Amino acid sequence: MKVTTILSGAAFFIWTFALPQPGQTSNVIHFTHFVGIKGDLGLLCMDCHKPTYHEDGAVELLLDRSTCEKCHSPDGAFDGMDDPDIGAWNPINWPTSTGESKIFDTDGHLRPGKEKWCLGCHDDGTSAVHGVAAPNIAGKSMSGDWQSPAAIAGSGFSGAANLIDSDLATGSTDSWGQELLFDLGGGTDVSHIRFYTDLDSEFYWQVYGSNDLTNWTQILYGRSIIFAAPAWGIEAGEGWIEARLDIFGPFQYLKVVKVSPYPLPLNALREFQFKKNLQYGYLTTGHKISCDNCHDTASIHIDGVAQSYKSSLNNYTGGYRLADVASGSQAVPALEIPRTGCNSGENPRTGNDFALCFSCHDKYSILGDAYGAGDFQRDPPQTLFRNDDHLDSQGHVSNEHLRHLRGRGYCGNNKDWDSDWDGTADSPQSCTACHNVHGSPNPAMTRHGELAGPTGSTDKVPMINLQYINADGDIDPDLGNAGESSGAQLQFLGAGAGTVAKNKTCNMCHNDQMTYYRTP
Repeated sequence: MKVTTILSGAAFFIWTFALPQPGQTSNVIHFTHFVGIKGDLGLLCMDCHKPTYHEDGAVELLLDRSTCEKCHSPDGAFDGMDDPDIGAWNPINWPTSTGESKIFDTDGHLRPGKEKWCLGCHDDGTSAVHGVAAPNIAGKSMSGDWQSPAAIAGSGFSGAANLIDSDLATGSTDSWGQELLFDLGGGTDVSHIRFYTDLDSEFYWQVYGSNDLTNWTQILYGRSIIFAAPAWGIEAGEGWIEARLDIFGPFQYLKVVKVSPYPLPLNALREFQFKKNLQYGYLTTGHKISCDNCHDTASIHIDGVAQSYKSSLNNYTGGYRLADVASGSQAVPALEIPRTGCNSGENPRTGNDFALCFSCHDKYSILGDAYGAGDFQRDPPQTLFRNDDHLDSQGHVSNEHLRHLRGRGYCGNNKDWDSDWDGTADSPQSCTACHNVHGSPNPAMTRHGELAGPTGSTDKVPMINLQYINADGDIDPDLGNAGESSGAQLQFLGAGAGTVAKNKTCNMCHNDQMTYYRTP
């Protein structure tokens, strides 16, 4: 029986019971989806086509656009269906009449102009194959100015309505309240909040978000500490004080809870506003290079498993579809994770544990210090991960990259990092313990949790939550330029040393909140 497949006017003829083979004219699309050259798709004809039967026995299979949209997401920041550069439904991107791909060259690399092809699925749209959602590599892009909430949904403060009347001369009249509940008028992405206050001392707050007034998520941890917990400290004085949230909406309701044990001064709160203004992700705060610089596009891509890498399987390179790296005359795995062997001494500098990272980054600058030999002799160290206030017995500043990568315990083999994000430490430290190469809302691509947990979840946010210290000595969550930074600070999450259970990342020698200062 002959089957005619119609794709927007272009007809393909194949025999049933005979799968198309690679190289057959115009059948490369069928081969990819049937055989699953990028993974075990396991698709059948009727998964993509709607059959129409004719009297002569022929069957016309009409391609179902809605089926394609499930994988090649048209929504989100990048249109994976119709875009002329990255749209899978756009005939511009279909193979040539000889079956040649217009997306990948013969070596499997993305062709010029197609560097964003992967983001058609890996953005904030909806793309799922075998029930597994594509992680959002593109990140978030939100912009907007300050605005007042739509209404006060509840409050323990008298005069709370004054907090959204845009009048800085009026404010709350009851000093004994504890909670303020703001209604944004619908699910709204929020990145920042601010109060106009007139306080006689520092007061401490916690901030939550919700969409149903029942299930609340703490969305701001803050840099102050009270009752051995993190809090947003609003300092004394009059004026606006703002904070960038740690978990970004969308939320309809914001709840601000005063945790200080004493009343506020009368009329201390004058106004409350929020805004959405945040850009992060692979093309803005990530590596910004073509995906195939690190990933092997010819490897199995879709396997129906949300987290393919497991430390117990020792499959980091395969699980993340990374390309091997040339090291001299041999090819070595992109990264050795979990790390094994001896990781202390000079091994971090001389081994291939971080081959992919050092195929671009200068390992001498990152790992060099006063005690290094040859090109590793760097005094003062050139890495920005250092604390200029801490000198060793010889008067030298330590290279903190090198110190962390040397690990703890015998041969530096303490399992301090949860490399597969399952809640249990399983590897000595490595580059991707602290850095999310796909971009982060925090500087230097330091991990914030968006890609460590299940797709779309905030289970791991905000992780170590590193933020820069500005030239005035203040924490500035929106500062991203290391040249304007005099140091940085990690997030306080609870008393005692940092642990995977608290920061969702690693076990630490020190508290979760660590501050270091340096001259860029």
